[in-house]
Amino acid sequence: MSLRNFRALLALGIVGISLLGASSGAQSAAGSISAAPLGHLAPGDDVIVVVFREKELTAHVYVDDREQVALPRLGVLSVGGLTTDMLRDTIRARYSTFLRDPSVDVRALRRITVNGAVLKPDVYFTDPSMTLRDVIARAGGVTNEGNPHKVSVVRGPMATEYPHWSETAEGLTQLRSGDEVVVGRRSWVSMNVGAVVGIAGLLTSLMIAFKR
Repeated sequence: MSLRNFRALLALGIVGISLLGASSGAQSAAGSISAAPLGHLAPGDDVIVVVFREKELTAHVYVDDREQVALPRLGVLSVGGLTTDMLRDTIRARYSTFLRDPSVDVRALRRITVNGAVLKPDVYFTDPSMTLRDVIARAGGVTNEGNPHKVSVVRGPMATEYPHWSETAEGLTQLRSGDEVVVGRRSWVSMNVGAVVGIAGLLTSLMIAFKR
């Protein structure tokens, strides 16, 4: 192998090491995504309505894109801007027209997908109070191959990065049904830094030997 080729290989090794440093030091610009106020119902939410002692009125429904749900004997109700407590009171008032003192409970869950370098990637139905930090923890946390500074939330066509979710208020971001949390993986160079440094050292030694 010629001296020119050795110099080219050495340069590649140095570039790889410099990329490693840039990867660990660089910070992606993080934006913010808006979410429904805490506890408010939003499209895609999984809503469970229980009317005690009235099994035929108990329902498991989803909030559609028009922010509506369809309930037994009540038909379509608009839930935009309502909390679960407000919806419970509305349902109780409607059922009171033909039931005596109905007892109603309403629970809402949000459907969040967690993918990438987590221990348990899956679709999770979560309480509306759960944050980005909570959801990643529920998915088992970031794996050894994961990059904790490469976390994003995909909502529709937009992906928003949260590189400091585990350290700052970024992790308290509220999520909506349909959101996808993606945890990226570390680069090959960062996972094989020992090999890269070893190759660079070997190439340096060979180049010195050729110069003698």
